[in-house]
Amino acid sequence: MHIIQMRWCVLSNQEQAKCMDMKYATHKVAEKLSMNVTFSCVMGENADDCMKKIKVGSADLVTLDGGDIKTAGKDHSLVPIVGEDYYDLPGLEGASYKAVAVVKKSNGDITFKKLKGKTSCHTGAGKTAGWNVPVGTLLRMKLMEQDKSCNAYVSAGKFFSESCVPNVKNRYSAATNLCTKCQQECSSSTGPYSGYNGAFKCMMDGAGDVAFVKHTTVGDVGANASLYEYLCKDGNRMASWEKCFLETVPAHAVMTKSGHTHNAQFKSLLLHLSAYYGTNQTNSSDFQLFVSSKYSGSNLLFKDSTKKLVNVGDKNTYQLWLGNDYLQDLEELNSCPTTSGFDKINKPQLAVVLVSLLSAVIATFSAQ
Repeated sequence: MHIIQMRWCVLSNQEQAKCMDMKYATHKVAEKLSMNVTFSCVMGENADDCMKKIKVGSADLVTLDGGDIKTAGKDHSLVPIVGEDYYDLPGLEGASYKAVAVVKKSNGDITFKKLKGKTSCHTGAGKTAGWNVPVGTLLRMKLMEQDKSCNAYVSAGKFFSESCVPNVKNRYSAATNLCTKCQQECSSSTGPYSGYNGAFKCMMDGAGDVAFVKHTTVGDVGANASLYEYLCKDGNRMASWEKCFLETVPAHAVMTKSGHTHNAQFKSLLLHLSAYYGTNQTNSSDFQLFVSSKYSGSNLLFKDSTKKLVNVGDKNTYQLWLGNDYLQDLEELNSCPTTSGFDKINKPQLAVVLVSLLSAVIATFSAQ
C-alpha cells in the first residue's frame, strides 16, 4: 500500500503537544479509510517559516489566518484545501467570522472615529481581525493618514500612541511604539498578549484602550460581557457585535503546496478527522480537534470556536478563498497617499514649458 506522508507545521510547544495527539487520531482515521499514513509534526519559527518549509518540501500542511493565506498563495504557491466553519451551516456559509473592536464600557470617550492617540492591542502583525481589517478600515475611511512611505506599520505607529502588535519586529524591524505595550511579543507570535485571547487580555489589563479581535473572543475568554462594548464604524457603541462589527472576513484555512500528489488524501483525512474528533467528540479523555485548553493554550492548530472543517470546493486558490473585499483591505495597507494635482505634474517637462514661455515673452517685448 502506498505510504502517504503528512507533516504538520506547528508554531509552539503547545501546538507540538496537540499535534502529537492529532497524530494518533489521524492514524486511526487513516485505518478506517484504508490509507497508509505516516504523520509527523514539524516545528516552524513562525507562519512565514512554515510557508517556506511547505514550499521546499520539508512540511506539508499548516492552518493560516487570512493575511497569511495571501502571502502563502502569492509568494509560496500554497493553496487552501479545507476551511474552518464557525456556525455549522450548510456549504461554506459558516466559513467566515466578524472582525470587531472591543473596549471597556467604563472607557466611555472612545469611538471608532476617535481612536487617534489611543493605545491599541492587536492579535499579531499581518493578522486579519487584529491588524489587516482594523488598520485597512481606518485607512479606507480616511481616519488614519497613510504615511508617504506607503507602509501601514509606519502609519499606525503615528496614529496610535502606543500598541502591542505581536511579531511586528519580524514584519517591520523599525517598529518602536507598536510593541511598547507588549510583554515579550515584539519578535514573537507567542506570549501572554498574542492571539485573540492575548489581545483581549492586553486591553483587559489596561495596556491598551481597544482590542481588535473576533466576535467570539469575549465569550471565549469567559469575560463578563456586561463590562465591554463594541465600536461601530459609524461612531456608535453597542453591547453586542451582531450589528456592530468592522467586517465579515474569510475563515482560517489549511494550506498545502499547489499540485501536491496527496492533496485529495489530505482533504479526505481532515474532513473525516473533523467528523470523528470534532465537536461531536465530547469525551475529554480522547482527542478533541477543536479544544486547546488541555494543552495550556488557545486556538492551537485550529481556532477553538471551529464547529467543523469544510471542503473549500471551487474556492481553491487564495484569491477565491479570501474574496475581493478582503483583498481590497490588504491592498489598502500598502497603498500610497493620494498626491495632489501639482505633485502629479512631470517637473522637468514643466520647467521646459516655463522656460519656453518665458523666452517667448522676452522675444515679444524685445521685438517691440
